Amino acid sequence: MKFKKLILGLSIAAALVVGGCSKPKKQSEPILTKSQVIKCSQKSFKSGQAKQTVTLGTDTSKQVVATTALFGGNPTVFQLNYETQSKGKTQSSQEWVDSANHVYINGQSKWYKADFNKLTGHSYADLLDSFTNNAMLMDPPAALTKAYKMTRKGHTYTLNAKIKDQQTMKDALDPIFTTNTQSPKQKTIYNKLVKMGKIQGMTAKLVVKNKKLYSFQYLVKIKVNKLMRFSAGQSYGNMGKQDFLKIPNNALNAHPLPKADKNKK
Repeated sequence: MKFKKLILGLSIAAALVVGGCSKPKKQSEPILTKSQVIKCSQKSFKSGQAKQTVTLGTDTSKQVVATTALFGGNPTVFQLNYETQSKGKTQSSQEWVDSANHVYINGQSKWYKADFNKLTGHSYADLLDSFTNNAMLMDPPAALTKAYKMTRKGHTYTLNAKIKDQQTMKDALDPIFTTNTQSPKQKTIYNKLVKMGKIQGMTAKLVVKNKKLYSFQYLVKIKVNKLMRFSAGQSYGNMGKQDFLKIPNNALNAHPLPKADKNKK
């Protein structure tokens, strides 16, 4: 009997040891709702890359005006890359903009500094509104959130939408028309084209991965006339990759940008 009791005691002890060493099962994370996914995308981000593109074209030709903005740092600075494509040719330039509303331009051998607002017709605050606080992402209108259809693959959630709401589409165009310009005249031209035509529709795609914004994009299409088409869109990616972005040191000693000679013909 003593031997049997000893065997039984050892069996119970072994079972307790095995049970104590086994790892508890990791509980799977609950599946997020659409509204929860949208809230995750609205969490503040320090840095990223955004691109605005305006395309005007016919069946035979097109012109593309694009602004790619890297933003980051504390306070936020912007590296703006402008590109215009027309008739098979591409023109590009680069600028840096700081929170003091200064723009830094790299010339052939020198850096130049100017007042960003006077040069472009929009301000540093406009850049913040268009890129880091864009309402289509940070405070989406009801028409957009309602239109979103969600799919999930693991911890990645994708929301797609197609909408026709005129006010939402006009609101989506405004930040692009404000900052995808290098002169005040461009915004006026954009608005005239919209008045001439009809806004046809908007698509949007929002991707949240591991409860963080992964990418976001939207595109608004306008029919100007029987031959001409016009579209404007904005996209985001590379979130959190530019947290320590700063103005290049050699740019901080920039010379004042020479004023254009109005009397020069």
